[in-house]
Amino acid sequence: MGCFSFICKESGLPVASSSFSGDACRMYLLKDGELIEEMRGHYDSYGRVFSDSTYENSFQWHMEWSEVCDLMFHPDKSNGIAVILEQYFTGNIPTTRSEGDPNQGWGKKNGGRVKIKEPKHIIYLNEMMYENV
Repeated sequence: MGCFSFICKESGLPVASSSFSGDACRMYLLKDGELIEEMRGHYDSYGRVFSDSTYENSFQWHMEWSEVCDLMFHPDKSNGIAVILEQYFTGNIPTTRSEGDPNQGWGKKNGGRVKIKEPKHIIYLNEMMYENV
């Protein structure tokens, strides 16, 4: 698995991660502009969020990783991962993927001191919602 870096859809700021901790954010996996999975937590550098407060484990996308990567590089920008820093979340769910950060997410954190105490992974299947906390 390789590193992915993102620009926040709301603030235009990079989503930072050292691979050992990261900015609090919401990640949305999109297919044809539709939300199929969501993660809330601290970014882990690998296109996911940490699943615990010790930053030792990360959630895995329900979709196969190779399919997630295909969506990230699909010519239609309504496919892939969209990311919003928690500090800038307004309630709007994006319908297009985030741009990549040319600095690869390294540098200062941009999410303020916002923490997500209970990371979540939500899977949306056939109008149903399944939550993995």
